[in-house]
Amino acid sequence: MLNDFIAGRYRVEQEVGRGGMGVVLRAYDTRLNRLVALKMLPSNTSHDSELCRRLAAEARAASALSHPGIATVYDFVEQGEGSFIVYEYVEGRTWRKELARARFTTEEILDASAQLADALVAAHSHGIVHRDLKPENIMSVPDDYSRGRVKILDFGLAKHLHAPLSLGEESATVSVATSPGLLVGTVNYMAPEQLEGQSVDARTDIYALGLVLYEMATGANPFLGRTPPSTIANILKQEAPSLRQHIPTAPAELDRILLKCLRKRPDERYQSARELLVDLRNLRRVPAESPSTSETPGTESSLLRRFFLLFGATPYRRWEITHLRMCLWSLFIGYLGWRFTLGTPERWGLILFFLELVCIVLLWVVLLLPLYMGAFDARRLPHHVRKMAPWIRWSTLALVAVTWTMAGALGASHSGLAALLALCGASGGFGVLWFKPAIDRAAFPKPH
Repeated sequence: MLNDFIAGRYRVEQEVGRGGMGVVLRAYDTRLNRLVALKMLPSNTSHDSELCRRLAAEARAASALSHPGIATVYDFVEQGEGSFIVYEYVEGRTWRKELARARFTTEEILDASAQLADALVAAHSHGIVHRDLKPENIMSVPDDYSRGRVKILDFGLAKHLHAPLSLGEESATVSVATSPGLLVGTVNYMAPEQLEGQSVDARTDIYALGLVLYEMATGANPFLGRTPPSTIANILKQEAPSLRQHIPTAPAELDRILLKCLRKRPDERYQSARELLVDLRNLRRVPAESPSTSETPGTESSLLRRFFLLFGATPYRRWEITHLRMCLWSLFIGYLGWRFTLGTPERWGLILFFLELVCIVLLWVVLLLPLYMGAFDARRLPHHVRKMAPWIRWSTLALVAVTWTMAGALGASHSGLAALLALCGASGGFGVLWFKPAIDRAAFPKPH
């Protein structure tokens, strides 16, 4: 088909995408001198009257929409036994490719989510529900400043609310969407009411958008199972974990917005895309929040809570400060060990000091590695924290044991230094056994 002319004006240049519901070709409009995208049915399904009807319905649905966040339909042509939708040609990467390429920042998530919600407002205002919103159907169009604008593609499963589908048509949609080969990227983002064959409306798209944004933030679909049936069971029964379990630094308001989008019952979600858009825009205006203002009105935090807030306003910040304080503590222990060698010129004094330095170096490695991961790979940070916890505990206790051995050796000759070594060692051991696990649990709660 390359170099063929469609409708006498669209010269086919190359195939740019293929899926179960269609093939997308890049073509050149010789009449208006511009690139276009042609969507057609796969050759083996071109005689399927149901799929042909769906392609025409997609053209009608998408052509009714005019919005910068939705790919524009230019034309619908029939040539021989084939039908083609002529879309604007969008040059960029799908979000599936973006997710595989690099993680999204909070600012990028907020910017993209506002654009998508605004596009859904336009679609829903025309009574059109997309019903197949997923990373493969969202295109990122880079600009000079960021990953750029986003566009929603492929209205192949769109439903017009003002023209309700018959029972047979709705059932056909479910059977097509759950057939082998179309599960990935479709069932994975279906709302519970879709999977159960119930009626859908704008809140169905809101669920799918929330799930896509959740995957942008965490890098994973929270309901994805090993098999399609297990994925369906997870969607119907499981609740999505809090966003902050994956990214402790994520804004609490963004966590609330996404979890509200993912409610199982449609009446518990946002009731319109406009309502969602308002919350997203408000969050962009005030991206950060002070935890001290999140207390229940009319109540006052305890004195102990106020005391611990001095060491960090959030659990994650207290976790970071704890690691840095442990690094400073080990440095002070090293200084006391050096003082120990001055008062203990024997060879075994140097051996103890060498052992102390080894423990300090090991402790620094296991303390600073999670901090580094938190700065550059926050999604996997909870896993690394739990993995490093035993190493931090045992390296600290080994350092405490060496410190107490030094203190015991100085008990008679340098009682002041011995007492300081014993006290510093005890504080470190007490902290790593009692306080450190509690701080880790608060900053990185395990998923339920």
